[in-house]
Amino acid sequence: MSYRYCKRRLECVLSAARTERLGRAGAARAPQRAGWRLSGGQQKMLEFTKAYLQRPRLCLIEEPSIGLSPKIAEEVYGWIELFAAERMAILLVDHNVRRVIAMASYVYVLSLGEIAAEGPSEEFRGDLHEQVKGWLGINF
Repeated sequence: MSYRYCKRRLECVLSAARTERLGRAGAARAPQRAGWRLSGGQQKMLEFTKAYLQRPRLCLIEEPSIGLSPKIAEEVYGWIELFAAERMAILLVDHNVRRVIAMASYVYVLSLGEIAAEGPSEEFRGDLHEQVKGWLGINF
């Protein structure tokens, strides 16, 4: 999903927010439903819309694509890229290591609550399979 697509989608949502209550703004596909009646993907879009409108200095995001269809997961990662393009600081916890490394500027790897590795994302773009085995202490 491109930055341009996310920005266009956000402009539509913001336009809707001007005429509807914020609680309905992120639900472009079902604007007449209360937030708790939205699908999981629609709820996730509402969460990101609200976060964007609030303009936090730091956005904490944990497992953003869990339980979502691949299409909605791509939209979620598009939102995260939009946040980064808008210079929001992001702390992202995710199991999709390849995706996170592609998006991140700096990476911390945690293992059992301890920092196992850290550094600029470029340092992690090599053979991820071998790196993950090393982080987990797997030798086979």
